[in-house]
Amino acid sequence: MTVVKENVKAIIERIVEENGAYLIDFAITAQGKRNFIKIVIQTVSGITLDEIASITRAINSDEALDQLFEGYHLEVTSPGIDSKLTEYRDFPRNIGRTLKIYHTSSSMKSPINGILVEVTEEKLVLDIRGIQKVLQFNELDYAKVEIKW
Repeated sequence: MTVVKENVKAIIERIVEENGAYLIDFAITAQGKRNFIKIVIQTVSGITLDEIASITRAINSDEALDQLFEGYHLEVTSPGIDSKLTEYRDFPRNIGRTLKIYHTSSSMKSPINGILVEVTEEKLVLDIRGIQKVLQFNELDYAKVEIKW
């Protein structure tokens, strides 16, 4: 099953990337004779429902996947608002939002809360009560968007 799972993941990842998105999570579970494939996808700018539908159709119409893995149920979704942000590509769409950031920097407590004002591939710049702080990406564990109700 491991080889089949790896091949299924490779096919899905290829289709997702061809459609301008990237794969965040992938799981196959078996329930009786049915297999359930769940994938979580995103784009740099934030994925839309139309993009999710288009990618779902592309996966479902892929003949190589059908030949490799019969009788599956596919669920394609986006990450929730409370998902972890861990890679550079997770941050640009969150500029202007308040983040709770867990990190390993010895110069600041962890976690810190601040408004994300700038992102580069090397660093995050946060506004913390009017003071700008820089956190290097290599010091980042993960961040979460702070939801304000």
